[in-house]
Order: sequence, then C-alpha cells, then structure tokens
Amino acid sequence: MSKHPRLPHPPTGPHSVEELGHAQNPAWWTVMAIGILSGGVGTLGVLLLNPTLGIIAAILAVVTIVVGVVMAKMGMGSYSYGKGGDSATNSESIGIH
Repeated sequence: MSKHPRLPHPPTGPHSVEELGHAQNPAWWTVMAIGILSGGVGTLGVLLLNPTLGIIAAILAVVTIVVGVVMAKMGMGSYSYGKGGDSATNSESIGIH
C-alpha cells in the first residue's frame, strides 16, 4: 500500500506534469516493457507464420493488463502526494495563487 494518500484525479496546473515525473513510475514502465515485448512476439509470429508465437503474444497481452492493474492497485502507478506536494486542494503548490 502506498504511504501517500491518493488524489481523486490527476493534478492540473503549470507544474503538475513535471512534479509527477512525467509518468515515470514502476507500473507505467512495466506495462510498456511487457506490451512492447508482446507486440514484438506477435509481429514475429505473423512474419514466420507461427501460431505458437501468436498464442504467446496473446498471453503476454493479457499479462500486461493484469500486471498494470495489480501494480496500480499496489500504489505503484498512482498520482500521489506527500507533504507539500501537488494536490487538487493545494493550489499554491502548483503555482496558482
């Protein structure tokens, strides 16, 4: 479980993307890596006319979705904030005065 409370929605404002790290969180990177691998295996399966690689690619695609959901629920892909961070209610922290 994340040590920071979750925001009800993504923060907005002039610094919201920079302060969140531009979607650089473990869940995002993991989903992208497995998704790219799945696409590569599927492409190879089509090029080689190999149904086994197609099935492996389909399984990887499902694994990608499951891993993304599980990691997000674990708090590894959520918008969160600590003391003084971005929040929907802390307008000063995102440059709105």
